[in-house]
Amino acid sequence: MDNVIELDRRQRKRQALHQQLLDSAERLFLSRGVARTTVEDIAEAADVARQTVFNHFPYKEALALELAEDGVQKIAHQAHVLLEAGSPALEVLEQVSRWLLETAIEQGELAVVVARELMHPDPDRASRAREHLPLTQIFEAILLQAREEHAARRDLPVNIVADRISGVLIAVLSRVTSLTEDELRQELAVCFDIVFNGITERRI
Repeated sequence: MDNVIELDRRQRKRQALHQQLLDSAERLFLSRGVARTTVEDIAEAADVARQTVFNHFPYKEALALELAEDGVQKIAHQAHVLLEAGSPALEVLEQVSRWLLETAIEQGELAVVVARELMHPDPDRASRAREHLPLTQIFEAILLQAREEHAARRDLPVNIVADRISGVLIAVLSRVTSLTEDELRQELAVCFDIVFNGITERRI
């Protein structure tokens, strides 16, 4: 019994330190920016050794992923609420994308770092990013509902479609610090117009 209590105490202590590191990183990212914040800065702000940071996070960008995770989970929950209320799935898909863009605009550089992690050439880093920010799975769930509503094609693999939509969105999010808000919203709207309607001239 004593061993169980001790393990629980250690786990709670580790979780508290993990959150302390996240809180310190968030403050520094907001005040200095992600690029200008080092692991040493985070360790100093949390009053721990540099190695302690690496014991919890393998690289600085991993902190950014966890900081962005809560926002994505909230948006996924909001999407679920809309679908349960009977909102058309394709409208929910567009709304989720707009929410993600607005969140990214608020986060600025942090969102760019997160988007780049999702597109990272190292498969392990990209996989870690997708675990924290499962955009493809969110879109896949919405598209499955769209199929039930007969609003989405059944001859296309839904996981591939969801992955392509996720890729389009991530590409837009990666540019939140280089385009104006209006340009970002227009780019997202055009991307979804292409996804839904293609690029051929519409004929009556």
